[in-house]
Amino acid sequence: MDKNYKLEIDPKILRLLGPNLYTNVYFVLAELIANAWDADAKNVYVIEEEEALIVEDDGHGMAFSTGAIQKYLNVAEETRSNESQSLTDNLRRPRMGRKGVGKLAALSISDQVEVMTVSDGESSGFILTTDLSKDGNLPAIADADVRLVRVQGNGTSIRMLRPRYKLHKTVRAIRRNISRLFPFVSDDFALHIIAGKEHETITSFDSDIIERLGSLTLYGDDFLHLGSHFRCGIDDADSSLFLDKLPPIVRSLPMVDSDGQNVQVEMSISGWIGTYQTTRDMKRDNLDFSDNFLSILAHSKLGEYNILPSTGKNRLPEVYIAGQIQIDCFEDSNLPDMALSNRQGYKTDDPRYQLALQIVRDEIVPAAVMARENWAQYKHRAENELKLSQKRAKEIELQEKLMAYEAATANSIAARLRTKTESE
Repeated sequence: MDKNYKLEIDPKILRLLGPNLYTNVYFVLAELIANAWDADAKNVYVIEEEEALIVEDDGHGMAFSTGAIQKYLNVAEETRSNESQSLTDNLRRPRMGRKGVGKLAALSISDQVEVMTVSDGESSGFILTTDLSKDGNLPAIADADVRLVRVQGNGTSIRMLRPRYKLHKTVRAIRRNISRLFPFVSDDFALHIIAGKEHETITSFDSDIIERLGSLTLYGDDFLHLGSHFRCGIDDADSSLFLDKLPPIVRSLPMVDSDGQNVQVEMSISGWIGTYQTTRDMKRDNLDFSDNFLSILAHSKLGEYNILPSTGKNRLPEVYIAGQIQIDCFEDSNLPDMALSNRQGYKTDDPRYQLALQIVRDEIVPAAVMARENWAQYKHRAENELKLSQKRAKEIELQEKLMAYEAATANSIAARLRTKTESE
């Protein structure tokens, strides 16, 4: 079968948009991982080689014969325009993609991106490039040359040649950066980080953050599992004193849906927010993303990494805050798309965004600040009580030593007197 891979976009727009769409290599990886999620993959491999950065998955792949590849190449073709398209085909996951520009993410890292895919035994491949011909046709990769590095059977490999950016030197730092942007990993969706001889598999949220918190508030049930990692950091203290479990925050607001109809939208905010015990070790991994953050998740995907600059009041305790709140109506398929093209934020004039920021500013952040202050006061009292207890213990020990010395001295004098008396 002759295969013609045509990218449906003006070459000038591609050269303008592709390399500048994303501002960080980890945002690109998050976008490609999201594509794997939508393909019902159970494993995603992020592989750093000497001359290439690869993202490979074991999803359903794309077949040329079914038109799946051409659909992939139709840039800006909306992939989720109504509620019936909101779930993936096989595993019925919340579909993350919507705008149809995610395939351009790799061009922010490389000018030459090899896309190789296998679907039900059919292999296909092409080179995504900013140097696009006027007719939009992409260089083809012969079917016989299509190869996946780690996956056997169906899957897709995005191979970014001679990448502009390098990942961090340690797998630990790579893992922590990716986990910040893509927290929805599990045994059913595992991320494998491979860099040189290092290989690490991620199947759960980075619990290291939770273990470093002094206070933790959970809204709703989706993040209750994080409570099992919470320790509060005060010796002999009951951690439940600083662990709050609250229902989601629910509000209603009027909007106009995608069909122009007036509707009442229910906004439900769930998630977690905590405060660190200390900020002393926040830069130990030199991460791309601050440990002090409050992210918005929507439809199982990161929407904006840190809204604290827009919701805080410059209070000192705010530097201890970390959290992720989930607001699914931000990605409601029946409502206008409010996400920015690079998936790194939202349209600030959308009423959903404005209401969410108001709730965070007036309720969620102040509650976290209060929890931090309560924790600090408790810790201060506990430390003072410990110091007082230690002081008392030393005083008792000193008194006992003094009494023992006095008794020993008296016994010694008495013994000498007896000896003197007997000698006379």
